[in-house]
Amino acid sequence: MWPGGMGKLSDAKILGGIGSILQIIPFLSIVGYILTLIAVKFVSDEVQDSSIFSNMLYAVITGIIGVAVGASVVFFGALSSVFTGGVGAIGGAIGFLAIAWIALIISALFVRRAFDGMANKLGVGTFRTAGLLYFVGALLTIVLIGFLLLFVAYILQVVAFFSINDSGTLARPQAQPTTQPGFKYCSNCGTQMPSAAAFCPKCGAKQS
Repeated sequence: MWPGGMGKLSDAKILGGIGSILQIIPFLSIVGYILTLIAVKFVSDEVQDSSIFSNMLYAVITGIIGVAVGASVVFFGALSSVFTGGVGAIGGAIGFLAIAWIALIISALFVRRAFDGMANKLGVGTFRTAGLLYFVGALLTIVLIGFLLLFVAYILQVVAFFSINDSGTLARPQAQPTTQPGFKYCSNCGTQMPSAAAFCPKCGAKQS
């Protein structure tokens, strides 16, 4: 539970921050990804929203599959180049780049969903900005600016993790004790809204 389990958020803050830094350091990036994934798991458990971790896990799996399939294309392209005079190798390289790009976009979409969830639950808007830059950067990796946006997204990810409130004051938003006729309160952030509203006008959460 949130009030009594702030230790996990504290761990997530440290592991996520350090992991995010390691992600941009050659030869240490794999360690960084593992630490970040653990941090997201801690956050997901603490805010009781399993979709946060699920989306991040899907992002990792998509990336792994993309690399594996792309590597296979390169391998078979290299083998066929013996019979095609090198054309197969060129085709394999192009295929690898295309598969890697598609996998990166799909992976970035899942990362964005995970970070949007963390931004909503933790009140750290930097996660939402980082997720958006990841997705836009992935789309634009066919040009140089895409890689620049991805780098900025990594930096914002570091800032976002270190901005997590682990002081013990974070609490799940509570509904107001009384409700005026014709109105209700958002189950996610507590904002008052008309009873007929299907989504919160402030945080966008779907209402039951």
